[in-house]
Amino acid sequence: MKKTIVLLIIACMYFTYGIGLAFGVSFLKFEREFSGKGSTNGAFSKNIHVAFDAEGNIFVSDADNKLLQKLSSTGEFLMQTPMDPKSPQNILKKPGDIAVDGEGNIYVADNTAHHIKETENPKIYMFAPCVYKLNPSGELMHTYFVDPVDVRPKQVLPAHLMIDEDGKSAFGIQPKLHDRKLLVDVNRQNQLYVLDQKKSTVSMFGADGEKLREFGRYGAANGEFDGDASDIEIDSAGNVLIADTGNHRVVKFNPDGQFVLSFGIKGRGSGEFTKPLAIAALATGEILVKDASQFKRHLGGLPAGGLMTLISPSGVGIADTVTANARNRNTILGQNMPGQSDLDVLQRRIRLLEEAEYRRYFSEYFDEEDDKDKNKKEEDEDLKAAAVRATIYHNVIARVQKFDSNGRYKDRVIYEVDKQSDTDRDIAFLALDSLGRIYLRNASDLTIHQYSIAGFTIKPSHMNALYNSRASNIDTEFLEDYEDIDAHADVIDQFNQLRMDNTFFWTYALSERWNLMLVDTVTYGEIDERYTTPPKREDSYDLDTNALTNTFAANLKFITNPNPYQYQELNLYAERVDGRTELGRNAIYQDLNRQRQEDEGDAESLAVGLNWDILSKMNLWLEYSDLNPADTSRNYTRRYFDVSGDLYEVFAIRNQRKQFLGELSIKF
Repeated sequence: MKKTIVLLIIACMYFTYGIGLAFGVSFLKFEREFSGKGSTNGAFSKNIHVAFDAEGNIFVSDADNKLLQKLSSTGEFLMQTPMDPKSPQNILKKPGDIAVDGEGNIYVADNTAHHIKETENPKIYMFAPCVYKLNPSGELMHTYFVDPVDVRPKQVLPAHLMIDEDGKSAFGIQPKLHDRKLLVDVNRQNQLYVLDQKKSTVSMFGADGEKLREFGRYGAANGEFDGDASDIEIDSAGNVLIADTGNHRVVKFNPDGQFVLSFGIKGRGSGEFTKPLAIAALATGEILVKDASQFKRHLGGLPAGGLMTLISPSGVGIADTVTANARNRNTILGQNMPGQSDLDVLQRRIRLLEEAEYRRYFSEYFDEEDDKDKNKKEEDEDLKAAAVRATIYHNVIARVQKFDSNGRYKDRVIYEVDKQSDTDRDIAFLALDSLGRIYLRNASDLTIHQYSIAGFTIKPSHMNALYNSRASNIDTEFLEDYEDIDAHADVIDQFNQLRMDNTFFWTYALSERWNLMLVDTVTYGEIDERYTTPPKREDSYDLDTNALTNTFAANLKFITNPNPYQYQELNLYAERVDGRTELGRNAIYQDLNRQRQEDEGDAESLAVGLNWDILSKMNLWLEYSDLNPADTSRNYTRRYFDVSGDLYEVFAIRNQRKQFLGELSIKF
């Protein structure tokens, strides 16, 4: 029995390994951890942006600390600018997105108050978003504007009274969206591209600061993108890639701003996106894209009956399941829990994967900059933590997809975050670099974790296991005194019952869509009874019974369509039951009576099946079972011995059934 289980586990692991290779799944390999919470020497605040140069050095803009820092590719602090962020000469107000050119010059998005030329007494300033260009030492070289800022107002506008740098009165004009965010990147010719999210345009500037052209517009057609585009990346050929978050795609322009192609549609499948967030163009021409899709894997709290009820809530094995001649709806290999309609089950299966539940528990309810209701935020955090604690395990899988230069899907890398981990529960995506490395950040201690992409391997971090043990022992004594005048018991029946259940549950997330589950339950029961009747000592007996049952179940699940409104999955499962029972009944007083009974019973049953959502509203269920026994709990052999101790009767029962069941369900 144990050998069979071990072989099944090994076979499942090799099968999942082959699936990983066949479907191009890669994992993250941890390289190092660096940085942390602080304001200098390689430490940062919560609000940062990251860029990389050709050597892999890391450049960080720190909005809260109003400075820029440079780290080596391994996270060692190299320099910062300005040296004194609190100095009045610090031009950085709230530095945002950052980029680095081939000469080491730094470009950082910010906003400023620009003095309109030829305005004096008083001076007039125009507030506007900008991009600062700094040399490798941190000295200002140029300021880029995507809005016209040197044009005098041609109409009466509201303005704020200000004090300028000379201590004189001045006026400041704050147009609508004057503090909006810009995203930046540079090509190999040190030409700057600025993505204006709110206006859905890209401005291109020459190395000398001259604005060369502007392209893009709001929409979903060719050459258009939504107003919440989240990243801009220039590839090695100078093409411009836009993470068109609102349209769930990536848009590609040539260096002159002419539309080339777009790829991706809304979805969770390979080559599909749920709000692309970041892009990295590799030297090979390949493109990495991180989107917001997250796949949750969790097991709820133990039911009243313990983990055993997750395997068989009805308390029976596969024999009762199959002889009912109906679809299995009560085991962990089946689909439904008792009392649930098909609609309930469909909704439950959707919630296993869909963002709705994840957002309800884990999304940010408020903008990070909004601190008006801190008590409410703390209450929401408590609710999220309570929801996680209520589960046995709770993991979230995220992915980064790889495409060729023409937008054809190649493969993907996935990583898993344990939401119950004290140290890792707040780890979230930070950035991608052109060397193919992925950076995650811990929102608790603000450390940065650097990973490289490794091939498929068996990762302990993708495994979850639970061991559950239950034991009960009952001692009972019955005393009976018949209708006589003495005070002595005529019958003493002493009864002891012991039961132990040990369950091991193991699940492995092969990918965001493949999942392997193994469950093994060992149940041992023992009954000892001593029946004594002094008036008829020859009728006294001792009964010993013990039974051992092992149930092993394996389920391989593949989410064939993760779209919550067209959700489909394929389950391949197997269940094996092995049992052994022994009973012995012996007369206590052998000098008077040598009568006894010996029972031996065994069970060997196997079921394999397939449960497949052919379409979102069409399900096929097939199961083959070899039940041994089929109509009893054991196949028994019983031997009876008379008062002289001689065998006088043997009774045996054998029953077996091989059965194939199928069911097709179509919803209209």
